[in-house]
Amino acid sequence: MTYFLKAEKQFIFCGRLFVISFALNLLSFSVIAKESVIHLKKRAQPQLLFIGDSHSVGVFGHELTKLLTESLPGVDVTTVASCGSDPKWWIESKPTSCGFWQRHPDGSQIEEHKANTPKLEKLMHNKPKLTIVALGSNIVLMNEDERITYTDKLMEMIEKKSSRCIWIGPPDSRKFSVQEINSVYSLLKKMSKPHHCQLIDSRKYTLYPSVGGDGLHYGGKEGTVIALHWAERVFSHDMKPLLLKSFSHEREYKKN
Repeated sequence: MTYFLKAEKQFIFCGRLFVISFALNLLSFSVIAKESVIHLKKRAQPQLLFIGDSHSVGVFGHELTKLLTESLPGVDVTTVASCGSDPKWWIESKPTSCGFWQRHPDGSQIEEHKANTPKLEKLMHNKPKLTIVALGSNIVLMNEDERITYTDKLMEMIEKKSSRCIWIGPPDSRKFSVQEINSVYSLLKKMSKPHHCQLIDSRKYTLYPSVGGDGLHYGGKEGTVIALHWAERVFSHDMKPLLLKSFSHEREYKKN
Protein backbone atom coordinates (compact mmCIF):
# COMPACT_ATOMS: atom_id res chain seq x y z
CA MET A 1 0.00 0.00 0.00
CA THR A 2 2.83 2.38 0.91
CA TYR A 3 4.48 1.61 -2.41
CA PHE A 4 1.35 2.61 -4.33
CA LEU A 5 0.98 5.83 -2.31
CA LYS A 6 4.58 6.80 -3.11
CA ALA A 7 4.07 5.98 -6.76
CA GLU A 8 0.87 8.04 -6.83
CA LYS A 9 2.65 11.03 -5.25
CA GLN A 10 5.50 10.77 -7.73
CA PHE A 11 3.02 10.59 -10.59
CA ILE A 12 1.20 13.69 -9.34
CA PHE A 13 4.51 15.51 -8.85
CA CYS A 14 5.67 14.62 -12.37
CA GLY A 15 2.34 15.71 -13.76
CA ARG A 16 2.64 19.08 -12.06
CA LEU A 17 6.17 19.50 -13.42
CA PHE A 18 4.90 18.70 -16.90
CA VAL A 19 2.08 21.26 -16.60
CA ILE A 20 4.45 23.94 -15.29
CA SER A 21 7.01 23.18 -18.02
CA PHE A 22 4.32 23.27 -20.70
CA ALA A 23 2.97 26.57 -19.39
CA LEU A 24 6.44 28.13 -19.33
CA ASN A 25 7.14 26.99 -22.89
CA LEU A 26 3.78 28.35 -24.02
CA LEU A 27 4.50 31.69 -22.32
CA SER A 28 7.95 31.84 -23.91
CA PHE A 29 6.45 31.13 -27.34
CA SER A 30 3.84 33.84 -26.83
CA VAL A 31 6.50 36.40 -25.88
CA ILE A 32 8.59 35.52 -28.94
CA ALA A 33 5.53 35.71 -31.19
CA LYS A 34 4.53 39.05 -29.71
CA GLU A 35 8.06 40.43 -30.19
CA SER A 36 7.98 39.28 -33.80
CA VAL A 37 4.68 41.07 -34.40
CA ILE A 38 6.03 44.23 -32.77
CA HIS A 39 9.16 44.00 -34.92
CA LEU A 40 7.04 43.71 -38.05
CA LYS A 41 4.96 46.69 -37.03
CA LYS A 42 8.06 48.79 -36.41
CA ARG A 43 9.58 48.01 -39.80
CA ALA A 44 9.28 51.35 -41.57
CA GLN A 45 8.37 52.01 -45.16
CA PRO A 46 10.92 53.87 -47.31
CA GLN A 47 10.46 57.62 -46.86
CA LEU A 48 10.26 60.51 -49.37
CA LEU A 49 10.05 64.16 -48.28
CA PHE A 50 8.87 66.99 -50.55
CA ILE A 51 9.03 70.63 -49.38
CA GLY A 52 8.16 73.76 -51.31
CA ASP A 53 6.82 77.31 -51.44
CA SER A 54 3.53 78.79 -52.71
CA HIS A 55 3.82 76.90 -56.03
CA SER A 56 3.72 73.70 -53.98
CA VAL A 57 0.80 74.96 -51.88
CA GLY A 58 -0.98 75.36 -55.22
CA VAL A 59 -1.67 73.24 -58.28
CA PHE A 60 1.94 72.29 -59.03
CA GLY A 61 2.61 70.83 -55.58
CA HIS A 62 -0.67 68.94 -55.40
CA GLU A 63 -0.18 67.41 -58.84
CA LEU A 64 3.46 66.42 -58.23
CA THR A 65 2.47 64.85 -54.90
CA LYS A 66 -0.26 62.88 -56.66
CA LEU A 67 2.21 61.60 -59.27
CA LEU A 68 4.69 60.58 -56.58
CA THR A 69 2.16 58.72 -54.40
CA GLU A 70 0.61 56.92 -57.37
CA SER A 71 3.96 55.79 -58.74
CA LEU A 72 5.50 54.88 -55.37
CA PRO A 73 2.87 52.71 -53.64
CA GLY A 74 5.40 51.22 -51.21
CA VAL A 75 6.85 54.57 -50.13
CA ASP A 76 5.68 56.99 -47.44
CA VAL A 77 5.43 60.37 -49.21
CA THR A 78 5.24 63.50 -47.04
CA THR A 79 4.63 66.92 -48.60
CA VAL A 80 5.03 70.18 -46.70
CA ALA A 81 4.52 73.51 -48.48
CA SER A 82 4.75 77.02 -47.01
CA CYS A 83 3.76 80.08 -49.04
CA GLY A 84 6.47 82.73 -49.30
CA SER A 85 9.19 80.43 -48.01
CA ASP A 86 12.86 80.52 -48.94
CA PRO A 87 15.72 78.34 -47.59
CA LYS A 88 16.05 80.47 -44.44
CA TRP A 89 12.44 79.73 -43.44
CA TRP A 90 13.13 75.97 -43.37
CA ILE A 91 16.21 76.46 -41.20
CA GLU A 92 14.69 78.89 -38.69
CA SER A 93 10.97 77.99 -38.79
CA LYS A 94 9.62 81.29 -40.11
CA PRO A 95 5.81 81.79 -40.13
CA THR A 96 3.72 82.08 -43.28
CA SER A 97 0.60 84.22 -43.55
CA CYS A 98 -0.47 83.28 -47.09
CA GLY A 99 -0.98 79.52 -47.05
CA PHE A 100 0.35 76.25 -45.63
CA TRP A 101 -0.31 72.69 -46.81
CA GLN A 102 0.92 69.39 -45.41
CA ARG A 103 0.02 65.93 -46.65
CA HIS A 104 0.93 62.94 -44.48
CA PRO A 105 1.74 59.45 -45.85
CA ASP A 106 -1.68 58.15 -44.77
CA GLY A 107 -3.38 60.77 -46.97
CA SER A 108 -4.50 63.07 -44.14
CA GLN A 109 -3.90 66.76 -44.74
CA ILE A 110 -3.43 70.06 -42.94
CA GLU A 111 -4.42 73.28 -44.72
CA GLU A 112 -3.99 76.60 -42.92
CA HIS A 113 -3.76 80.24 -43.95
CA LYS A 114 -1.23 80.99 -41.20
CA ALA A 115 1.31 78.53 -39.77
CA ASN A 116 4.93 78.15 -38.81
CA THR A 117 7.17 76.66 -41.44
CA PRO A 118 8.59 73.49 -39.82
CA LYS A 119 12.35 73.10 -39.62
CA LEU A 120 13.80 70.78 -42.23
CA GLU A 121 15.90 69.11 -39.54
CA LYS A 122 12.74 67.99 -37.72
CA LEU A 123 11.04 66.87 -40.94
CA MET A 124 14.02 64.64 -41.72
CA HIS A 125 13.87 62.67 -38.45
CA ASN A 126 12.53 59.65 -40.37
CA LYS A 127 15.62 59.73 -42.62
CA PRO A 128 14.00 59.99 -46.06
CA LYS A 129 15.82 58.22 -48.87
CA LEU A 130 14.96 61.13 -51.16
CA THR A 131 14.29 64.80 -50.41
CA ILE A 132 12.68 67.05 -53.03
CA VAL A 133 12.97 70.82 -52.61
CA ALA A 134 10.91 73.18 -54.76
CA LEU A 135 12.22 76.62 -53.81
CA GLY A 136 13.53 79.55 -55.81
CA SER A 137 11.04 82.31 -56.54
CA ASN A 138 11.46 83.79 -53.06
CA ILE A 139 15.26 83.50 -53.21
CA VAL A 140 15.04 86.48 -55.59
CA LEU A 141 13.99 88.61 -52.61
CA MET A 142 16.93 87.55 -50.39
CA ASN A 143 20.17 89.50 -50.16
CA GLU A 144 23.24 87.81 -51.63
CA ASP A 145 24.81 86.75 -48.32
CA GLU A 146 21.63 85.08 -47.06
CA ARG A 147 21.07 83.39 -50.41
CA ILE A 148 24.45 81.72 -50.22
CA THR A 149 24.38 80.94 -46.48
CA TYR A 150 20.92 79.38 -46.22
CA THR A 151 20.85 77.60 -49.57
CA ASP A 152 24.16 75.98 -48.65
CA LYS A 153 22.85 75.04 -45.17
CA LEU A 154 19.73 73.42 -46.60
CA MET A 155 21.64 71.35 -49.16
CA GLU A 156 24.28 70.42 -46.61
CA MET A 157 21.65 69.22 -44.15
CA ILE A 158 20.06 66.96 -46.76
CA GLU A 159 23.46 65.56 -47.72
CA LYS A 160 24.44 64.90 -44.09
CA LYS A 161 21.21 62.98 -43.52
CA SER A 162 22.33 60.67 -46.36
CA SER A 163 19.28 61.56 -48.43
CA ARG A 164 19.35 61.87 -52.20
CA CYS A 165 18.42 65.39 -53.25
CA ILE A 166 16.35 66.92 -56.04
CA TRP A 167 16.01 70.71 -56.20
CA ILE A 168 13.28 72.08 -58.45
CA GLY A 169 14.17 75.63 -59.43
CA PRO A 170 11.73 78.54 -59.94
CA PRO A 171 9.38 78.67 -62.93
CA ASP A 172 9.08 81.50 -65.42
CA SER A 173 7.26 84.56 -64.07
CA ARG A 174 6.19 88.03 -65.09
CA LYS A 175 6.85 89.51 -61.66
CA PHE A 176 10.61 88.93 -61.77
CA SER A 177 12.93 89.73 -64.66
CA VAL A 178 14.84 87.14 -66.64
CA GLN A 179 18.06 88.45 -65.05
CA GLU A 180 16.68 87.98 -61.52
CA ILE A 181 15.62 84.40 -62.19
CA ASN A 182 18.94 83.71 -63.93
CA SER A 183 20.83 84.88 -60.85
CA VAL A 184 18.94 82.34 -58.71
CA TYR A 185 19.77 79.54 -61.13
CA SER A 186 23.43 80.55 -61.17
CA LEU A 187 23.47 80.17 -57.37
CA LEU A 188 21.61 76.83 -57.42
CA LYS A 189 23.91 75.42 -60.09
CA LYS A 190 26.97 76.46 -58.11
CA MET A 191 25.64 75.02 -54.83
CA SER A 192 24.00 71.82 -56.08
CA LYS A 193 27.09 70.22 -57.62
CA PRO A 194 29.28 69.94 -54.47
CA HIS A 195 26.26 68.77 -52.44
CA HIS A 196 25.30 66.13 -55.05
CA CYS A 197 21.84 67.61 -55.52
CA GLN A 198 20.12 67.22 -58.89
CA LEU A 199 18.87 70.59 -60.14
CA ILE A 200 15.76 70.76 -62.34
CA ASP A 201 15.23 73.86 -64.48
CA SER A 202 11.51 74.64 -64.38
CA ARG A 203 11.81 77.31 -67.07
CA LYS A 204 11.86 74.52 -69.68
CA TYR A 205 8.24 73.71 -68.87
CA THR A 206 6.71 77.07 -67.97
CA LEU A 207 5.89 80.34 -69.72
CA TYR A 208 3.88 82.80 -67.69
CA PRO A 209 0.82 84.20 -69.54
CA SER A 210 1.32 87.71 -70.94
CA VAL A 211 -1.87 88.93 -69.26
CA GLY A 212 -3.83 88.00 -66.13
CA GLY A 213 -2.76 86.49 -62.86
CA ASP A 214 -0.50 88.16 -60.31
CA GLY A 215 2.63 87.70 -62.37
CA LEU A 216 4.00 84.90 -60.19
CA HIS A 217 1.47 82.20 -59.25
CA TYR A 218 -0.07 79.81 -61.74
CA GLY A 219 -3.81 79.95 -61.19
CA GLY A 220 -6.99 80.43 -63.17
CA LYS A 221 -7.86 78.45 -66.27
CA GLU A 222 -4.66 79.04 -68.26
CA GLY A 223 -2.30 79.04 -65.27
CA THR A 224 -3.69 75.76 -63.94
CA VAL A 225 -3.04 74.01 -67.26
CA ILE A 226 0.56 75.26 -67.21
CA ALA A 227 1.07 74.15 -63.59
CA LEU A 228 -0.25 70.66 -64.35
CA HIS A 229 2.03 70.42 -67.39
CA TRP A 230 4.97 71.65 -65.30
CA ALA A 231 4.46 68.98 -62.63
CA GLU A 232 4.01 66.18 -65.16
CA ARG A 233 7.14 67.14 -67.15
CA VAL A 234 9.29 67.54 -64.06
CA PHE A 235 8.18 64.11 -62.88
CA SER A 236 8.39 62.17 -66.14
CA HIS A 237 11.39 63.86 -67.79
CA ASP A 238 13.68 64.68 -64.87
CA MET A 239 12.77 62.78 -61.72
CA LYS A 240 12.14 59.19 -62.83
CA PRO A 241 15.83 58.17 -63.15
CA LEU A 242 16.58 59.26 -59.58
CA LEU A 243 13.37 57.68 -58.30
CA LEU A 244 14.53 54.39 -59.80
CA LYS A 245 17.90 54.73 -58.03
CA SER A 246 16.34 55.64 -54.70
CA PHE A 247 13.46 53.14 -54.78
CA SER A 248 14.68 50.36 -57.04
CA HIS A 249 12.65 47.49 -55.53
CA GLU A 250 9.65 46.60 -57.69
CA ARG A 251 7.29 46.84 -54.73
CA GLU A 252 8.54 50.36 -54.06
CA TYR A 253 8.39 51.73 -57.61
CA LYS A 254 5.57 51.07 -60.04
CA LYS A 255 7.07 51.07 -63.50
CA ASN A 256 4.54 52.60 -65.84
